Amino acid sequence: MTQGNNSLYALSTQLEGHSQDVRALAAGTSNASSTVFSASRDTRVLRWSRDGDSAAFAQSGTYAGHSHFVVSLLFIQPSEEYPEGLIASGSADKGINVFDPRNDATPVFTLIGHTDTVCALARDEATGAIVSGSWDKTAKVWVDWQCVLTLTGHEQAVWAVLAAGAHGVLTASADKLIKVWKDGKCVRSLSGHSDAVRALAPLEGVGFLSASNDGSVRIWNFQGDCMAELFSHTSFVYGLSPLPHGGFASCGEDRTVKVWKPEGSEYKCVQTIQHPCTSVWCVTALENGDIVTGGSDAVVRIFTTNPERAASLNEVKAYDDSVAKHQIPSNQVGDVVMILNGDMVEAHQFNAADGQWVKIGEVVDAVGGGRKQMYNGREYDYVFDIDIGAGANLKLPYNLSDNPYMAAQDFINRHELNQDFLDQIGTFIIQNSKSTTLGNDLNPGVSDPFTGAGRYVPGTSSSGVSKSAPAAVKPEQLFPNVFATFGSINSKGVKTKIMQLNGDPVKINGLTLSSDEQSVLSSLIDSIDGGKDKLAKNLNDRSWSVLSKLAFEWPEAVRFPGKAKCFWTVHASSNLYFNGNEGIDLIRICVLHSASPLSLEGDNFIPKLLQAADLTNAFNQAGVEANKMLCIRALSNLVGTQDGMNYMYKSRQAIVNVLGYKWNLSSNANLRLAVASLFLNVIIVLKQKKDDSFSFDLLTSLIEFISHESDVENEYRALVALGTLIHGNQAAQEAAGLVDLKSTLKASKNKSIDRIVQLHRAILKK
Repeated sequence: MTQGNNSLYALSTQLEGHSQDVRALAAGTSNASSTVFSASRDTRVLRWSRDGDSAAFAQSGTYAGHSHFVVSLLFIQPSEEYPEGLIASGSADKGINVFDPRNDATPVFTLIGHTDTVCALARDEATGAIVSGSWDKTAKVWVDWQCVLTLTGHEQAVWAVLAAGAHGVLTASADKLIKVWKDGKCVRSLSGHSDAVRALAPLEGVGFLSASNDGSVRIWNFQGDCMAELFSHTSFVYGLSPLPHGGFASCGEDRTVKVWKPEGSEYKCVQTIQHPCTSVWCVTALENGDIVTGGSDAVVRIFTTNPERAASLNEVKAYDDSVAKHQIPSNQVGDVVMILNGDMVEAHQFNAADGQWVKIGEVVDAVGGGRKQMYNGREYDYVFDIDIGAGANLKLPYNLSDNPYMAAQDFINRHELNQDFLDQIGTFIIQNSKSTTLGNDLNPGVSDPFTGAGRYVPGTSSSGVSKSAPAAVKPEQLFPNVFATFGSINSKGVKTKIMQLNGDPVKINGLTLSSDEQSVLSSLIDSIDGGKDKLAKNLNDRSWSVLSKLAFEWPEAVRFPGKAKCFWTVHASSNLYFNGNEGIDLIRICVLHSASPLSLEGDNFIPKLLQAADLTNAFNQAGVEANKMLCIRALSNLVGTQDGMNYMYKSRQAIVNVLGYKWNLSSNANLRLAVASLFLNVIIVLKQKKDDSFSFDLLTSLIEFISHESDVENEYRALVALGTLIHGNQAAQEAAGLVDLKSTLKASKNKSIDRIVQLHRAILKK
């Protein structure tokens, strides 16, 4: 961080007084640069007062009227009756307390009416009305401390509110919508965000801002037009604040605050302020232009452009060192983390031989519509908020094919919780997730207990860990015959990369796509986002010819550009764009939704795919692993259609042979996870065909795979495949008695899946 530069923010001071996450901020008093209020999950609101014009602040008040964590704040400007104004706070205790800053003992008003957490507060300065938003899916308008209107219409929690004067009241919700209200009626619903809308803020001269879990900030006018969509954050965007001298600040789950300034008719991110904490929950600005932030590490921080208020060189160095320690969350072999470097998000992988992190590529697209969610530098399908009581709200990451009990065990280990929580947390995940099927809805009667439908959405059940007695988990629930597929792709990024390569005939040995081929390919790629029916309609002999050219004829150096340009996605169904091998990546999506490639290529489909991936005879470390991973993913996706499953069964010998390769020679966890998924899918297909002739071969290959696997997610999926194979299969169980399966299970390197191992043993005993 640069100190003393008039154009850039530098650390001014750090305020430590809270014991848990700082969730809300407000600037107070008539001189709004001298007082800051902060609210925390520790149930308290603290007042911080500046000592003159210096950078130093001291705690000058504690407002402790809430019984649960405090998540929203509003400073009400001074009046004759209250010369220092009022501070209103919203809490998970469902109430709103209003304090006179001069008296922190008792609130002067308490507003009761919401039936869940009050997570947003705003005020109409012209009328004096207060607007509140809640997890109970409503917003309320309060006049003279009485509720005069309840705004109902959102389907999920109301995360943000904005009083916009003559333009009405704006509400933003987890249902992805922004609603405009006048006289208690919704007059307009604005759509555009692809995930929960978390924040609203005014933007002078334009309209207003919105921020979302989709990683974007949008600029709107009050007529409902989206004027711009801004991307710089690499995860959820939690907070927004206009800056007094123009522009605005945003903060989020990617450990950063972004400073945005107008450049001509556009807004550009001019500075990224890194924080030594996972979540920067809130941001606000003081009248002097300083920025205040609140983080998950319980610290309030102030940043300034004024050298006189900047921290000392030693303080800045200590802060920078702290940030550096939090940049990379782990150093496990094969782990991939994303680091923001200027405007580019870079992928780094840990190299055990050198003992250091190596840049392996750049992220073309990290968040957006349908994208994954970031937690501790890794991607997950969902991130739940788990309330374990006493104001402690912890994050639980959850992937699409995770077992809820394994995720619960990881959570318990990570936070050193009582083991008695296991069944309760596992039940909580199941109860707060709608059932989803991995792959197509080929088995509509199967409810998959491994999948979740999203982060915890307030209102779906009571917050916190379920107190009800958990139901016993049956083996049938752990092995429900649900396919694991790979269905995410950044189609726009793929098309852009292909067209770039096509513009360089030297790189592709003169095998350029004609204008007609480009048009056919463009239509095919565009149809991906239109759904499987549209994709299937555009997949014909012409488009397959172009795909085959990309996947099987373009030079390997282009199809598989090697370590310098390759980005390995973070686990199975990552939505990050894989920079390379666009042809096979498109084939992977096509076979998931259509059997046309199989009918067009016939019996040559799998041999061609294996040859392109250098997997004809064995796993070869010298080959390009990006090639192999996408090939295995494409084979896994054959289960997307009934014809594809029939083709997989017809080609079962070739696939079983591939699964018998020595995959432990690969150090890449993503490739091995694709292999584990293929194990699971081919086993399910064989069970559906009542064919147990490959049970012994698959069993021995799985044991070999599991015995060398050190990645918990990979081992879990392989264990699910193993359980699917032996459950209800007498031949497989007899074969298990001939090999050292029990020793393999006992030797698991991952303690967090002990529960799954025990269930396997129970099945073997039967």
